[in-house]
Amino acid sequence: MKNAIAKFLGLDKIQTETTNLFNEVVSLRDRAKSLELDNAKLRNALSILEDTDWDSIARDSIDYSDLAGSIDMYDLVGHLDNSDVAYHIDKSDLACHIDTSDIASELDIDEIMERADISIDTIAEQVAERIADREGLQHLVSEEIDAQGVGGVTTDAVESMIHTAIQQFADSLEVMVSAKLNYDK
Repeated sequence: MKNAIAKFLGLDKIQTETTNLFNEVVSLRDRAKSLELDNAKLRNALSILEDTDWDSIARDSIDYSDLAGSIDMYDLVGHLDNSDVAYHIDKSDLACHIDTSDIASELDIDEIMERADISIDTIAEQVAERIADREGLQHLVSEEIDAQGVGGVTTDAVESMIHTAIQQFADSLEVMVSAKLNYDK
């Protein structure tokens, strides 16, 4: 009889709906707890990601020789602007690392003379003229002999005069070659 009265009043439908709603609330609570757990896991994962030093991982994980082997040099050079690279070079720092003797050992003087269109005969004539303008080595020796007498000329004095003449020759030669090289530029 109780069921018939509940049916007549529609309480059975309300009771079924209440049971369904209760089951749905329980299901939603379970989902909410699951989402809270997922949210906590996500926060934990984000915290780990934020605390990770990616630079050190990349530094330790990357094999630079493999990376360098994979770079297409022609493609890379196609994207470089020489003027930008040259702008960032510290000339004084670069000069500290250049050994002029190494550079000089790599130079072929005959090739330089040929490319610069320098005639050694012309240089020799100009040097001879300059030495002659300075009244030459003969005049220097004769002055030394006059000053000290014939017996007073020592090998050191002659050697000193020769070194002086050679230095003058080298200075003249350097000036002429430098002028010629700068003129051709």
